[in-house]
Amino acid sequence: MVKPTQQVMRLGFGFAVSQALRVIIELGIPDLLAAGKPSVAELAAATRSNADALYRVMRLLAAEGVFREVLPRHFELTEMGTVLRSDRPGPRDFIRMINSEAYLAFEQLMHSVHTGKPAFDKVFGSPRFDWLSEHPEQAALFQRAMVALSQGSNEAVADAYDFRPFTRIVDLGGGHGQLLAEILVRNLHLSGVLFDLPSGVAAAQQGAGGHLLRTEFVAGDFFESVPIGDVYVLKKVIHDWDDERATTILRNCRKAMLPGGKVLVAETLVPSGDEPDQIKQIDVVMLAVTGGLERTKAQYASLLDAAGLKLERVIPTRGPISILEASAV
Repeated sequence: MVKPTQQVMRLGFGFAVSQALRVIIELGIPDLLAAGKPSVAELAAATRSNADALYRVMRLLAAEGVFREVLPRHFELTEMGTVLRSDRPGPRDFIRMINSEAYLAFEQLMHSVHTGKPAFDKVFGSPRFDWLSEHPEQAALFQRAMVALSQGSNEAVADAYDFRPFTRIVDLGGGHGQLLAEILVRNLHLSGVLFDLPSGVAAAQQGAGGHLLRTEFVAGDFFESVPIGDVYVLKKVIHDWDDERATTILRNCRKAMLPGGKVLVAETLVPSGDEPDQIKQIDVVMLAVTGGLERTKAQYASLLDAAGLKLERVIPTRGPISILEASAV
C-alpha cells in the first residue's frame, strides 16, 4: 500500500513529468521511435543530446507509461506515447504550450492566491492575450494547443444542438473557425459570422480551420460590440475572463441579438464533490495565467442573469463539454 507521504511526494514531483514530456516532444523522440530508432545512442545522435541525460528522462516517462524499455537503453512507444507523434492528432501542442510561458507564470501561483490576479501579468509585464498579440510564434502555438485541447468537442457541440430555428449564427472568439465549419456543414440553411481579433480572422480566412462556406469574417473586440445575429456561440471563451469582463461580453450579445435569439455558452462545467477532474486542474491554471475561471452551473446562471439573460437549459454533449442555452430576459 502506498503511504500518504509517498502519495504527496508523487504529487509534488508532477512538474518533473510535465517538463520531461515537453522535452521529448520538442526533440521529436516519439517520431524517431516510430521511424525505427529504438536505442538511446541513436536518439541522442539524431537530436544532438547527451545520451545519459536523455536516457534518464526517457526512463522517467517509461515509469509513467509513455515508453517501454524493451532492452537496456532501447525503448518503444506505448499506446499512450503514440499520441505524441507529430502525425497524430493529440495533446502535443498543448503540452508544449502549457510548459513554456504558462509554466513560468505558474511558479508565481502564490501571487494569484494572495491577490486573485493572474501571476502571468506579474511575470511577463502584460496580460496573457496582450502578450500573445506581440509574440506571433507563441500565439500560433497557443492556437494549435487550443485545437488539441478541443479535440472532438467541435463535432460534439455541432451535433448536440438543434440550429434549425435560426438563420444567422455568430461564432464569437471563433479562432480558426473549426466549430463554425462543423455547424455550417450540418445546417445548410445557416449563414455564419466568424468574429475574432484580426490575427484569428486572418488565419481563418487563409483556411487554417478548414473551408468556411456562407461565412462573413469580422475582426473586432467583443468587449466593445458584437455583430447582429439570432444565435451566438461562445465556445471556451467565457472561461478566459473574470466575472466583470465575462458579463460585458454576454451583455453585448444581449444588446445585438435579434428577437427570439439565443446565446449558447459551450463550456466544461466544474462538477461537485472531490473526485479528480481535469477541469479542476485547468481552473487553477486559468487563475494564474489568464485571470479567468472554470465555473459551476450555478455560477454560469448567475453570470448570465447579470447580463440580462436567462439560463433555459444545459444540454449535454457526447464529450466533457456542455451547452448552456440562454435567452433574453
